[in-house]
Amino acid sequence: MMMIIQRRRRIWIVVIAVTLAAIVSSAVCARTTILPLIGTIGSCTYCERVQAAIASASQSLDILLSNAELGEKGLWDSIVAASGRGVDVRVLLDESDWAQSITDKNRPTIDYLKAHGIAARFDDPSVTTHAKLLVIDRRIVILGSTNWNEHSFYDQEQADVSIEDAAVGEAFAAYFDRLWAGTLFPGAVKLATDSILAGESLIVPLPETVGTENYPAVLIKLVSQARESIHVVMYRVSYYPQYQDSVTDNILDALIAASARGLDVRVYMDDCAFYESEAKANLQAARYLSDHGVEVRMDDPNITTHAKLVIIDQRTVILGSTNWNYYSLAKNNETDIAFIDFPDVATPYEAFFQELWRHGRLPG
Repeated sequence: MMMIIQRRRRIWIVVIAVTLAAIVSSAVCARTTILPLIGTIGSCTYCERVQAAIASASQSLDILLSNAELGEKGLWDSIVAASGRGVDVRVLLDESDWAQSITDKNRPTIDYLKAHGIAARFDDPSVTTHAKLLVIDRRIVILGSTNWNEHSFYDQEQADVSIEDAAVGEAFAAYFDRLWAGTLFPGAVKLATDSILAGESLIVPLPETVGTENYPAVLIKLVSQARESIHVVMYRVSYYPQYQDSVTDNILDALIAASARGLDVRVYMDDCAFYESEAKANLQAARYLSDHGVEVRMDDPNITTHAKLVIIDQRTVILGSTNWNYYSLAKNNETDIAFIDFPDVATPYEAFFQELWRHGRLPG
């Protein structure tokens, strides 16, 4: 399901500048367009939107990806075409110091782009870039859970979003600039969360690097303020009984506390059947939540639910690339965004959750 949301009223946007965070308003008459992108098996709404956005680029195109393979050649041809008409294209991909297979899959893409005169390179191998981010002309941002390979496009359940807004675009463009320049030091994009409150329309960009933990800070705050429901679709979830003060455990405990105060709290998780260690971790987390009153269902073992999505009170949405485990929450380069008090944006994601939940099964 897709929907375009256009707002002609004051929208508050949290913008990050180096180590500081300030809340500024966009122009009262500015138009912000939000397009939910929900990927289901056999279709790629995300691909269609990316292709259109790249075709519209007139000045710049910045791409930050965890995994980018050449299989979906049409997207890369569009990028080459954009460069050919004078668009400044930069592509930054993950080089892994812990999984050589990631580097091996990304290298042919970098070689292909370089052969076409495009600035493309690997990130710092000591920090995992798990983000999935495009910034077009510093005003259109596309982010979420979708990697660039055919399985991710057509064989997995995904949650992404496209947002056109100058302030949001500049926030993520500045983040990309720092990564590209190699100046994104630990804690460089730390967000001040004191002024973030449910009930006021806020768009909150959540770029992450080592030492920021913007996403969990905002998530836990919004979960604690929830009044009716918290619905989660999450690919990876960990519970660390030996580290009960960990950020990950704090998220799970916030859900448990919400359930204890009578809210409808439901978590839909991927089975991770293709990866033994991840499957074990997800099952452990599912049992911890279930044992403490949170309803949990898991997907079909033959399906990969790769989304990272939270819907609160059917009004607020948090989505992006961040899984609920230690490295994703504390050590990776990740990109997420929160739409606080945007019921029209929440509606298609809530429908996506309900459809998944209907077909879910109890943890094995």
